[in-house]
Amino acid sequence: MSTGAEHSGTPSTRAESLAHAGDFRGAVTEFRALVKQRTAAAGADDPETLDARLNLARVLGTAAQFGKAIGVCEPLLRDQVRVLGAEHADTLETRQLLANLRYRAGDAQGAAEELERLVAALSHVLLPTHDRIVKLRRDIAFLRRP
Repeated sequence: MSTGAEHSGTPSTRAESLAHAGDFRGAVTEFRALVKQRTAAAGADDPETLDARLNLARVLGTAAQFGKAIGVCEPLLRDQVRVLGAEHADTLETRQLLANLRYRAGDAQGAAEELERLVAALSHVLLPTHDRIVKLRRDIAFLRRP
């Protein structure tokens, strides 16, 4: 039985194994194939397809391919808001990832704007004094400093 990057399980498992092994190029290839496969089988709005797209964005970000990761995240976020809603956990996670990717790509202003949208969405489900909102407000202040 093979293990690790050679694991012959599901496409998602193979992609995740490659990413954990540090083979980001292989993981990106697998996740792209998985997105294509799931889109053809279940449609672009299927939650598993959306999840595969989120995983693709994550691995691109981990591989420091920030522009490509942002290019996956932006349309994904629009689709998640439309399909899942602005306050869904996956949508919030994608918004946080997009802010992080923008920051890592050198766009502090874009990251701050994305975090502000995240705070607005979280404010519908959490109290203003919740630790996550307080931390996000500190992060926004840091990004907006002169």
